[in-house]
Amino acid sequence: MTIIEFGWNENWNQQFEPLAGQGLIPARVTAAFSWQYEIVSSLGKGNAQVTGKLRHNALYSALRPAVGDWVAVKFVGEDSYLIHAVLPRTSCLQRQKVDGDVEAQVVACNVDVCLIMQSLQGDFSIPRLDRYIAFAINASTAPVIILTKSDLVPDAEELTEQVRATYPDIAVYPVSALTGLGLDQIRELLVAYQTYVAVGSSGVGKSTLLNVLSGAKLMNTAEVREEDQRGRHTTTNRRMFRLPNGSLYIDTPGIRELALFDYDGLGGSFWDIEELAVNCKFRDCLHINEPGCAVQRAILAGDLDPERLESYDKMKREEKTYRSKHILLNKKVAKAKIKRSKVHYKDYVRGGAKRDSWPCKY
Repeated sequence: MTIIEFGWNENWNQQFEPLAGQGLIPARVTAAFSWQYEIVSSLGKGNAQVTGKLRHNALYSALRPAVGDWVAVKFVGEDSYLIHAVLPRTSCLQRQKVDGDVEAQVVACNVDVCLIMQSLQGDFSIPRLDRYIAFAINASTAPVIILTKSDLVPDAEELTEQVRATYPDIAVYPVSALTGLGLDQIRELLVAYQTYVAVGSSGVGKSTLLNVLSGAKLMNTAEVREEDQRGRHTTTNRRMFRLPNGSLYIDTPGIRELALFDYDGLGGSFWDIEELAVNCKFRDCLHINEPGCAVQRAILAGDLDPERLESYDKMKREEKTYRSKHILLNKKVAKAKIKRSKVHYKDYVRGGAKRDSWPCKY
């Protein structure tokens, strides 16, 4: 086994050079359990913990190692390692923590493609796809939509075309693990040494797709509930697997609540509304009842679904609330940094909170 098989390349090698002189070796995090990790290095697979210094400096959870991270480790014996540093990430899929906590929860790092999975049976929702697409694009990760259980609904083709019309620039694949529909296309999509993460609600088939693509039962699966077609949380932690073709697949637990951590342009999810808004009479148009609103004009003409605007308005309201919470969080983190570095707080925050000091920066 070599780390090249897990995505190591010359770019990572150049970033690691300063750490190599410290007697450290590179490794990739393949599973995370709070502060305990499974890694793979040139020495093989092993278990790892972080050093006391790294734990001390992790002022917020996004600074902890996460699945997909490249880390600098030292072998301490019996398949055990200590993680001394996390290499800068090329991408970071993160959401707000649940229950209104604005701090980031990292889902996966250094991902090339985000497989957004949604079941056509019971789970289908365009507004939910809006959210997942923004989630992926804001993390510098390419989104791909996979519509599962296409054999269980009579209007699968119609729903698929609806998704393609809504997101014309994103690849959409209807699949069925039972009949094999679309699986060859998914196999062609997966490229050796590239990293893919599967995200979606419980029961949409993330682990089932993993088992089918690998040809083995790598993860347990369970039937959805008959009464509401919702899945059970069979997958309880994030884990990376290497598929037979050399691609890397990160399986994740079902997401019940996806509150975005970064609302930068909503990730292009609402390209249609944004294009229309350019022609609104007022630059700050709210698209409600302002005169000369191009968005409302498109709705009246039947060119835009009113539900699209409702979804857009909901996420814009969330963005406003999120930013107000984030200012408070920035101050809290800044105070913690100041206390540790003995720098005067007023000198640190003079001029207001800056984006490069936000907890979302990784």
